[in-house]
Amino acid sequence: MKAFKLLPMMLAFSSFAVAQTTAPAEAAPVVQDTILPQLSFAAQQARAAELMKQADYALQQEQIRQEEARKFAEAEAKIKQEIGNNVLLLSQATTKVYLDSQFSKMWNDKTAEKVFLKEYALLAASGVSSKSAKALQQILSQPEGLGRDILLTDGFLDYLFYSKNVFKNANNWLYSLGSYSPKAPSSEQIDKWVNAVREGESGQFVSNLVPRNHLYRDTTERVLAMAGGSAKKGKISGETAQGTSFYKLALNAQRLRIIPNFNNGIFVNIPSYQLYYFRDGALALQSKVIVGRNERRTPVMYSKLSNVVVNPPWNVPTSIMTKDIVPKLARDPGYADRVSLEILDGNGNKINARSVNWSQYINAKSTPYRIRQKAGDDSALGRYKFNMPSSDAIYLHDTPNHGLFGKTDRALSSGCVRVAKSDELASILLKEAGWSVDKKNKVLESKKTTSAQIQSDNPVYLYYVTAWVEGGKVQTLPDIYNFDAKIPQTSINWNKVRSLI
Repeated sequence: MKAFKLLPMMLAFSSFAVAQTTAPAEAAPVVQDTILPQLSFAAQQARAAELMKQADYALQQEQIRQEEARKFAEAEAKIKQEIGNNVLLLSQATTKVYLDSQFSKMWNDKTAEKVFLKEYALLAASGVSSKSAKALQQILSQPEGLGRDILLTDGFLDYLFYSKNVFKNANNWLYSLGSYSPKAPSSEQIDKWVNAVREGESGQFVSNLVPRNHLYRDTTERVLAMAGGSAKKGKISGETAQGTSFYKLALNAQRLRIIPNFNNGIFVNIPSYQLYYFRDGALALQSKVIVGRNERRTPVMYSKLSNVVVNPPWNVPTSIMTKDIVPKLARDPGYADRVSLEILDGNGNKINARSVNWSQYINAKSTPYRIRQKAGDDSALGRYKFNMPSSDAIYLHDTPNHGLFGKTDRALSSGCVRVAKSDELASILLKEAGWSVDKKNKVLESKKTTSAQIQSDNPVYLYYVTAWVEGGKVQTLPDIYNFDAKIPQTSINWNKVRSLI
């Protein structure tokens, strides 16, 4: 009977203990004694035991949390003691690395250190990240010891995050300078590196982060040569013999990171107005292209060709419709008939262009209509459209106006890439899809819209590089989108860098 009398007290105590250790925003309602008599004695004992177990678990978790916080604070204090007045970019992640490893050094492999410092110096020189440049300078100024090891790790975590994410963030980081902000890599990536260090494979791990593109290799070697070419205080030599600045070359070297070696796929360097199509390492096709004008830039992007459309119609994008076509229709509704435009209402029904007061939509962002251009000789897409997934609705296509390819400045489109040799490109791809030359010609003559799935793997790289080294010479292109207009100049002790790498 004593156990039964103590049971409500145990329940109340257990509930209080759980409430205190879990600290909810509002106290949970207390179980009233009116419920207990409804439970059997065994059930009440089980309930009491469960509540006590929950209270013990919550208390244990809180104790673990407090102990971890204490150890982390001690690790932070030790790191602060080792690095002095230097500031970590990624304090939490770096501290965790050394806490977990019991402050074992991570950079005993000097080959790994040299590879990292070389790549980090190249990143710092580009102006992409002023914070990374400061972190590098801290490393260069720190004497050998655990403090320097910690600064190396902090900088490497920054570089690891950058190298793993630059491909998908190129438009922001490499063309909108100042947008990159150092962040900790994923725990999975950090763990892979730490494991590589433990297994004595850190050199290979760091080397695997370096791009294999031969243009990147040659360009970065020239950047380092320019950096080490000055006499005093590690200052840079300024310009190449061709007048290309050190900083411009360093920035464009980072832009080359996102391009693989030219083995397979379609490569378009936007300011070059040229397309190169490689198959198994050989150049299968080179063609002039037209790219987006400055106010409607062709984006830097990666995708894969999905299909070829022969005799494609053109579903006019809303932006082009409101900015370009609506003003023309407002002046002359007959324009629609002359260029084979179909006006569709919200239900997809065709309507007469003359029945709409287009003037009311001149400054509008949208209209209740859609515009489609029928396939044919006047189609803005020409005879071929090469589709690829794109969030910006960007693709390659032919054009009815091939005379524009004779211009030197070919930044003329609304963003998509017009291909001069679209017939040759289509022939290569359609042949792989099982089309004969006769079939292709018959489909073209029929004016019927027909598509063919791409059978091979054809990646497409649209990139923007205005300075690089090829064949031992610095190559340059006009900066048609003004991406190079304001390149920050970083302060780095290049003599110290050269001595370490």
